[in-house]
Amino acid sequence: MHKMKKIILATVAMMCLCGTSMAQRHVEFRWRGIYFVGDAAYAMNLNTGVNDNGFADTVAAFMPSISAGFQFRKEASVGAGFSYLADPSGAFTQLPIFAELRSHFTRSRFTPYTVLQLGYSLPVGASNKDSGTKIEEGGLYLGVEVGGRYAFTRSVGLGVHAGYRLITDNKVNRIFSDGTGFTEAVTLHMVVAGLSFYFGNE
Repeated sequence: MHKMKKIILATVAMMCLCGTSMAQRHVEFRWRGIYFVGDAAYAMNLNTGVNDNGFADTVAAFMPSISAGFQFRKEASVGAGFSYLADPSGAFTQLPIFAELRSHFTRSRFTPYTVLQLGYSLPVGASNKDSGTKIEEGGLYLGVEVGGRYAFTRSVGLGVHAGYRLITDNKVNRIFSDGTGFTEAVTLHMVVAGLSFYFGNE
């Protein structure tokens, strides 16, 4: 996590320097057409510690995503994509699939933006025998981001963002060491931070 913070801070500094040195050059990211975005993000669950049933749902994991869509206005675009929560323990590894709305607030080389994602999170054989946790049924996925994008050309840009992810797993099996267990719903509240790589058609 510390290394990821250093990378993000270095990227922000580079974007600021580029924006200052090229302030007189107006480059606008292509605003109409198909776009692709690749995210390299790190997610950390806010539900720390042990819950009332004695299970710890601490999740800190790499969470990349890919999305594509169509930008129909200079300020807005719609698309769809998927993400992958790579939980190191294996207990909460899953694949969220979502529709998204991206909004950009200026038409200059650097623009702040927001992203809203809504979809469904699929378990991908997620289980951990040591923790006694296995996801049987996924559920709602919600993602919110705020960030800034810097356009190097009309079709290539780099962004940095922070945000929130909510994942509801409707059916999670909990197994105690004696073999007994129960089923419950689990909701993950996660904060994320990362880099976004933008590509548009020229």
